[in-house]
Amino acid sequence: MAAARENCIAPNPRGVVPVPGWLKLPKREELEANRYLRPFARHLSSPLVWRFNRRGVARGTALGLFAGFAVPMAQTPFAAVFAVAARANLPVAAAATFITNPLTMPFIWVMAFIVGKQAIGMQNDTLFRLAPGAGRLEQAIGWTVNLAGPTYVGLLIFAVVGAAAGWMSVHLGWRLWVGQRWNRRKRIRAARDGQPAGLGAGRT
Repeated sequence: MAAARENCIAPNPRGVVPVPGWLKLPKREELEANRYLRPFARHLSSPLVWRFNRRGVARGTALGLFAGFAVPMAQTPFAAVFAVAARANLPVAAAATFITNPLTMPFIWVMAFIVGKQAIGMQNDTLFRLAPGAGRLEQAIGWTVNLAGPTYVGLLIFAVVGAAAGWMSVHLGWRLWVGQRWNRRKRIRAARDGQPAGLGAGRT
């Protein structure tokens, strides 16, 4: 039934629908102009990574969220590579990486440190102890490892959970959106025929 509804909205068998006007996604020209993506320019021309359908958007959302959390820098190029490899919607994957931005990153990093610390069973905020006579370099390295280690573990957990949640949310939201459009079309068709919606189903 869900597939039939998608086909009624978009008359092709793959369920491709027009991008909603309220959804602002990176344009093809913007992604192709990205210097990090130029080596993959020939792959960006594939129509498979530009189709707006349920599976492509769900994959793009999941991969973009994973890259946004798990990749420390250049998340958009990594998300684009993931999208090309998985035939996901590339603009959605690129947009999803902005889950981490200058406004959200401090909060995400603090929460990632707390989650990662609990995940690895870290005691007293220390992964390993330095010798009493350790120099400044050893102390700096130790401080970096003690802080970055649990934080990245937490980010990896966020990446996996976020990707799964994004994938499921798109599938659920897509079905609800398609159902709303289907019902709206039924009401419009019933109003055009001059009968209340739902009465026509009882006819033989």
